[in-house]
Amino acid sequence: MIDFSRNFLKNERAADALPMRIVVAVIAIGALLILMTGAVSSLIESEETYTTKAIISEIESNAEQMSSKGAGSIVTIDVNVPSGVEITFGAIPESRNSWPSDSENYYFEINGKQTIGESSASYSNQTLDSCFILSPGPHVLTLESVRDQNGKIFIILHDKSQI
Repeated sequence: MIDFSRNFLKNERAADALPMRIVVAVIAIGALLILMTGAVSSLIESEETYTTKAIISEIESNAEQMSSKGAGSIVTIDVNVPSGVEITFGAIPESRNSWPSDSENYYFEINGKQTIGESSASYSNQTLDSCFILSPGPHVLTLESVRDQNGKIFIILHDKSQI
């Protein structure tokens, strides 16, 4: 038994392998952190997309009802657009100057990815001459249905929180 303990104490193979084991552990932990960061980033983007779609859905449902009832309706809603998100009503990407031909479209952009949608309502800014852009942050939006000189009904979006 005494020979075993002397041999065990003199054997330094485990001590020689310790730095290699630490390096392997650090690499494994680093790889896990990278994978976890990607998963968290994807989860945050999914949450931003869900929140943005909920905001658009709320605006859409009100705008469609107002558009079908005719001019003269006014609705005020509170929305909080997530940071890094921009929503544009009445245009499609790379074509903001083609209003009113794209007034029934909207899109939002999250981290460089654009999602386009179509509405049964036509959107405009307060001066009835362009699209409406909703930037990140809290907003008090007023939706108003008006008829233009050609008889077409537009939903004017106006941000009361910017006054």
